[in-house]
Amino acid sequence: MSAILLVSHSRDIAEGTRQLLKQMAGDVDVYAVGGVEDGKEIGTSFDAIQERINQINEDLMCFYDLGSAEMNLDMALEMYEGNCERVKVEAPIVEGSFTAAVKLSTGASLNDALEEVKKHYAFK
Repeated sequence: MSAILLVSHSRDIAEGTRQLLKQMAGDVDVYAVGGVEDGKEIGTSFDAIQERINQINEDLMCFYDLGSAEMNLDMALEMYEGNCERVKVEAPIVEGSFTAAVKLSTGASLNDALEEVKKHYAFK
């Protein structure tokens, strides 16, 4: 089964969204990276994103919120050297990841979940 990574400027948004998805689609692995290292400031950490991406040993749908979250996610994805698929999804972080998690919880593939998100939200 594929997993979901949430990247946000806010640790609270990333973790809160992760908790929502786990309640609705408990069988899906959901990971959250948010805020900077101290957890008190708004921002994103390339190192934290890269570390999390490299730790996950399954295909991964990556959702993000704003500017530097996307930039740091892009860099981490470019530097990923593992064998699992990594897909950046351009859809609202909460709604898009919720749609993906519910679809994945039915046993759908990564591509099926991407198509489901694409039906509801415009992304590249």
